[in-house]
Amino acid sequence: MQRLAATCPHDCPSVCALQVERIDSHTIGGVYGNKDQTYTQGVICAKVARYKDRIHHPDRLTQPLLRTGKKGVGMEAFSPISWDQALQLMVDKFNHVADKYGAESIWPYHYAGTMGLVQRDSIDRLTHCLGYSRQKSTICTSLPDAGYIAGTGLKRGLDPREIEHATLVVIWGGNPVHTQINVMHHINKGQKKSQAKLVVIDPYRTATAQKSDLHLMLKPGTDGALACAVMYCLFRDNYADWDYLNQYTDDPKGLEQHLATRTPTWAAAITGLDVDDIET
Repeated sequence: MQRLAATCPHDCPSVCALQVERIDSHTIGGVYGNKDQTYTQGVICAKVARYKDRIHHPDRLTQPLLRTGKKGVGMEAFSPISWDQALQLMVDKFNHVADKYGAESIWPYHYAGTMGLVQRDSIDRLTHCLGYSRQKSTICTSLPDAGYIAGTGLKRGLDPREIEHATLVVIWGGNPVHTQINVMHHINKGQKKSQAKLVVIDPYRTATAQKSDLHLMLKPGTDGALACAVMYCLFRDNYADWDYLNQYTDDPKGLEQHLATRTPTWAAAITGLDVDDIET
């Protein structure tokens, strides 16, 4: 049995390096994290670890099904058809709608999931060729992207491999225990290596929050008030990096003045948090 190097195809920032067992040209065995890759370090999520079970499950759909019965009765309402029949049915319906209402009445609503030029992007050729409605293909990220770029100037983050050297790790509005297990792996290394403290800011008691040293369970929608109070403390206690602020920000002095009344006491009344926890 061969074990081949691969990369996870899912739309996930981890882009895990994999080792996949190849039994034959149609069958895979186990899927494992690549221990030699410095970010993955052998750790992958349960979803990908069970790839074999989904790919080769006896109940996996392997041919198109056409609804021929009523809704609510399960698989009895569907009959198998050939791929040629399925494609022709789609072509006929698309053409009927386009002829009657115009090509832009068809919207191939899609985004990522499984990455790749075929799996993800090939539908763009159909859209462009036939003049269907187009979309900005960032359905779930446009709003946070705009905020992140407005705040930092660039959509970049830190290297998660550096987390193990930190003494304080703050997870704000994230739940990597369930969504990015590799980050938790590096956080755990930091907790062991550097005795790092983990602070989680989230209105939900998530699985990540349950593993934290301090969970700031603020009221939903009050993150801005907490952020202002944290910045107030940084300015007050002389933790602000003025060289950086003067070089890369527009009006740091104006920001300091704006925050002069955004004290932990002020934020506590809005967020529902204790003043001492905000100060911490």
